[in-house]
Amino acid sequence: KGQTIRLWSNGSTYEVDGMGFQSPKPVPCDELAAGEVGFVFANIKTVSDAQIGDTITDDANPAAEPLPGFQEIKPMVFAGLYPVESHEHGLLRDALEKLRLNDSAFNFEPENSAALGFGFRCGFLGLLHLEIVQERLEREFQIDLITTAPGVRYRVTTTDGTVLEVNNPQKFPEPSAIEKTDEPIIDATVITREEYIGEILKLLEEKRGTQKKFEYIGGGRVLLLYELPLNEIVLDFYDRLKSASRGYASLDYHLSGYRVSPMVKLDVLVAGEPVDALSMIVHRDFAYER
Repeated sequence: KGQTIRLWSNGSTYEVDGMGFQSPKPVPCDELAAGEVGFVFANIKTVSDAQIGDTITDDANPAAEPLPGFQEIKPMVFAGLYPVESHEHGLLRDALEKLRLNDSAFNFEPENSAALGFGFRCGFLGLLHLEIVQERLEREFQIDLITTAPGVRYRVTTTDGTVLEVNNPQKFPEPSAIEKTDEPIIDATVITREEYIGEILKLLEEKRGTQKKFEYIGGGRVLLLYELPLNEIVLDFYDRLKSASRGYASLDYHLSGYRVSPMVKLDVLVAGEPVDALSMIVHRDFAYER
């Protein structure tokens, strides 16, 4: 108690006001030592400073290195959130800040669109996370929202050698300035019943999938391991997988890296004028169809 501590991930320092054990009710104590599980409070005003998995060390005599296993949470899916009523922009900002307090994986930054006015570009862990945040904003804060098509984070190398991380179609460079574009790739595991395999294989091929494993796992079930671009599964993939398998297929995926792909920015014109909120980044071969 009274010790000055430092949070490893951002170097901010705080004084410990109190601590205790959780057994099962909070029991105050004066110190926590190796092997003990408890809680500390140190007037940390900004919740995002306290990262999950971070190392806390003594400010005067810090540890040489942090404990292993800490990874910063990186959003995978991005979408623009705009209030239907433009005067609710302030309310939306307050609501997002409150949500951020108990969800460190969610982040947002202001953006504006000629068509939709002022809104926020938000980062989510996946589609389910996006739906939960959208539902909570509408239900808990009574804000009607317009959500733009979800997209992913691309790595763009420009002709002068700069590497940009682009999660917003509005910030995608001009085609003449792009050397190459890398898109995020996932390893997707699909488990399904044998009788639905034809439809599912067709869907995976359509989504630019590469088969890595095909295995019968007994009981008339099949395990498929496919390499897929992340942006192919953020629109309608899950719904189509469920309808192709009458609800019997399960999907699990994790990010496996990046791959160079011919991605282009697709603009939608209304009365001859591009509408920024409708822009999206798609594979060159699918741009016309989309």
